[in-house]
Amino acid sequence: MDEKKNLDDLLDGLGIHEEEAPPAPVLEEKGSEEPAGAPQSPSEVVEHFLVGLLLYLDPSYSLDLRQEDDRIYVEILGGDGGRIIGREGRTLKALETITNAVVAKHFGSSYRVNLDAAGYRKRQEERAKKRALEAADVVAATGEPLELPPMRPAERRIIHMTLKDHPHVTTHSVGQGEERHVVVLPRTDEVMGGEPAADEGEDPAEA
Repeated sequence: MDEKKNLDDLLDGLGIHEEEAPPAPVLEEKGSEEPAGAPQSPSEVVEHFLVGLLLYLDPSYSLDLRQEDDRIYVEILGGDGGRIIGREGRTLKALETITNAVVAKHFGSSYRVNLDAAGYRKRQEERAKKRALEAADVVAATGEPLELPPMRPAERRIIHMTLKDHPHVTTHSVGQGEERHVVVLPRTDEVMGGEPAADEGEDPAEA
């Protein structure tokens, strides 16, 4: 019998799903004491939680963790990366949501965890940037708008940010829900004076 646990089942068992925001922080009562050896910093909390969870799933996983100001960047290495990533990154997103909830319980909403596994999100970002530049070349050459296929918010934001300062094209998001997508347009004075794309303000980790 396979003793490895299925991460999707574990997340469902915890009652947290990918579209849910992290719950409000639970504050400890004044005067309560932390047990000896308890993690004291945000990065220690993240490491303590994820190491315990990953050991439960498969001891072959490891972590690469760094903190920059209020951002904690974690990459899960080793093991079966596909099990952590899940279909279209959904399991990875669910695990990130849980991890942020754990940090919020200890420190409120001051810190944000960005979780990756086996370079998945980095590859997604590189593909989105390449698609943006290719679309820009087409629009600059033809002078005609080009609609890209529907994308998740994080991918749309990468498209917008990649082409934000492009000399010949600009971008705009249209559509609702799963049909929302980016249109790449020739840069003109009229377009430049329009409203900025809403996706630019979205956090890539929220997608």
